[in-house]
This record gives sequence, structure tokens and C-alpha cells, in this order.
Amino acid sequence: MGQGESEGRRIDLQIVSNDTGERFSFTDFYRREKPRLMRFFTRKLGNRADADEFSQETLTRFVRAAPHPSLGSPRAYLTRIATNLLRDHAERGSTRLSRQLTLLEDGVNAISSLDPHRDVQSRQELARWTAILQQLPPRTLEIFLLNRVEGCSYRQIASDLGEPLWVVQKHMLKAIRLIDRQREADND
Repeated sequence: MGQGESEGRRIDLQIVSNDTGERFSFTDFYRREKPRLMRFFTRKLGNRADADEFSQETLTRFVRAAPHPSLGSPRAYLTRIATNLLRDHAERGSTRLSRQLTLLEDGVNAISSLDPHRDVQSRQELARWTAILQQLPPRTLEIFLLNRVEGCSYRQIASDLGEPLWVVQKHMLKAIRLIDRQREADND
């Protein structure tokens, strides 16, 4: 037989509240606090099955963690355990959820890159822009690409090409007007 056990008898943990001096058994404490824990966890988790499981776990941790039968406030101690248990659950759950969302996003990107409709649409758009840009004189095209693709400023392009700033601006204006005309034509 284990320490403190006798045949046919269960020993009930005695708890003494330092706040009130009240002495009560764990069984009484359990009966009084279990409904409160159930309400708390049902409100937080949304279902009674999980609430019951969390309530039982909270009470089990209370018995294991209680440093001695005399506690300052057994109810507050139990509430702290319940709150910590819920926080731990939320942290584990959010990590699991974020991993699932990352996998989902990866899957969406993988599907979209293999989408034949999207591939055809991208090729058509590229061909349309290539045809538009080929209408530009070579020097205008070069200046346009330096600005819009390479990200060079007008001043930098003028300096690199040895052109006055107003010439670069004139070429850019020509390219932008052509693109605007093409967009208007596409919208009509």
C-alpha cells in the first residue's frame, strides 16, 4: 500500500485558505470550482467537450502544483492555472495555424504558376507590350527602358548618355504619349 492509503478509504486533500482561514477538502473545492471553470473555458473555447477537458487538466495541475495545503487564495491560484493553460493552448494553436497557412499559401502559389490560362494571358500581355515598345525610335526606347526598367533618373540618364536633360525629357514624353494612345485604343 502507498503512503497514507488504507483499504477502502480515500484520503481527501485538505486545503486551508490563508485569506479566510477556512478549511475545506479538495472534493468540496472541486464541486464548487468545476462549474466556474466549465463556464470560463466554454466561453473561451466555444465547446463543452474541450471545456471539460481543460477544467479537469486545471484541477489536476492545481493538485500537483499546490506547494502545501495552506494557500493564500486557492480560488485565485486555480484561476491563474486556468489562464496559463488557456494561454499555452492558444500559443501552440496559433503556431500550428500559422504553419498550416504558410503551407496553404505555398500551395496556392504553386498552382497559380502552373495555370495554363494565366501563362497564356501573360504571354499575350508581354507580346502586346513588346509590339508597343518596338514602335519607339531606338534612342527613345533606350531612354525609356533606362528609366522605367533600370530605375535611372532623368538626370542620371542625361549624364550617362551625354545628352541635355531636356532631350531625355522629350524622349520620355514621346514614349509616354505612345503608351497612353495604345491604352486609349485598348479601352475603346
